[in-house]
Amino acid sequence: MVELTETFVLECDELDKDHTRLVEMVNDITADIDKGETGNCNAKVLDFINFAKGHFSREEQLLRKAGYPDVLKHHQHHQVLITKMEHIQEFAASAATNELARDSLKRELVYFLMDDVITTDLDFKAYIAERQASES
Repeated sequence: MVELTETFVLECDELDKDHTRLVEMVNDITADIDKGETGNCNAKVLDFINFAKGHFSREEQLLRKAGYPDVLKHHQHHQVLITKMEHIQEFAASAATNELARDSLKRELVYFLMDDVITTDLDFKAYIAERQASES
């Protein structure tokens, strides 16, 4: 089970709500796999992917609006994550019949969250906090 601890909260409501929802979706998918309920796995992964793409768009829009200087670099990282989603989708398509695919899917979903929230989003946390403070 993945948990979004206080360390990884950006203190930006819109993005924190998105991250919470992404964590909930991953936990739901992995719980189904652990219970052997893989029938809806592919559909749930597609929902996750669609939500993640929307999250990327919302995040980049917020960063552009805030004047974040590395928004292009962040966008490029999102493109890498979108490519990784193709592999996640492949694992999901085979999850019902392939144990290795199920294990890989669980691992890749967690890595995806870590890569998005921890690896890159924490880079702009201080910048967004400063912007929000100056607007208050």
